[in-house]
Amino acid sequence: MSLKQNVDFIKEEMSNDEKMLESLIRFEGWFKRYKIPLIALLIGTVVLAFGYMGNNYYQENQQQKLSNLYEEALKGDENAIISLKNSQSRLYDLYLFQKALESNDKETLKKLESCKDPIIAQFSKSQNASLNQDLNTLDSKESGDFGYLQAAFLEIQASKSKEAKVILSKIQNDSPIRDFANALEHLSIQGNNDVKK
Repeated sequence: MSLKQNVDFIKEEMSNDEKMLESLIRFEGWFKRYKIPLIALLIGTVVLAFGYMGNNYYQENQQQKLSNLYEEALKGDENAIISLKNSQSRLYDLYLFQKALESNDKETLKKLESCKDPIIAQFSKSQNASLNQDLNTLDSKESGDFGYLQAAFLEIQASKSKEAKVILSKIQNDSPIRDFANALEHLSIQGNNDVKK
C-alpha cells in the first residue's frame, strides 16, 4: 500500500468514526430529552402486562371455583348450592334448570324463562310449554328449532303425523337438529304405516 492510500484509508476511518460519534451524541441528546416518557412507557407496559396476566389468573381461578361448586351442588351439597347462588353465576341457573328437568318442576322452569342466560331461558320456556302441552308456544319462531321438535313430538304422541310433518318442515336444513327432525319424521311415517296395518 502506498503512503497516499494509507492516508486516504485513515481519513476515511476517521470520517466514519466522526459520523458514528455524531450519531451517538445525537442519540444521547434525544434520549436525555425523552428519558422520562420512555421510562414511564416501559414501566406502564410492564405494569399492564402483569395486570393482564394477574387478571387472567384470577378469572381462571374463579371459573374453576364455580365449576367445583357446580359439581358439588349436583351431588347435593347444601353449602355448595348456597355458595353457587350467592355467586350470581349462570351456573346456578343451569343447576336450577337441570334440577327442574329432573323433577318436571313447572314453577322453577317458569322463573328460569326470565333468567339472564338466553339459552337457559329459551330451553326453560320450551320445556315448560312441552310439559303443559302448549303447542302454540312450541310451534312459534320464538321457541326456535327445539320448540318445533318438541311440538312435532307432541303431535306424534297425539297420532297427528300430518301436523307433525308440517311442523318439522319449519326446521331449516342447516339446523344442527335437522337430523333429529328427519328421524322424528321417519318415526311418524312408520307409526302411520303401523296404524294402517
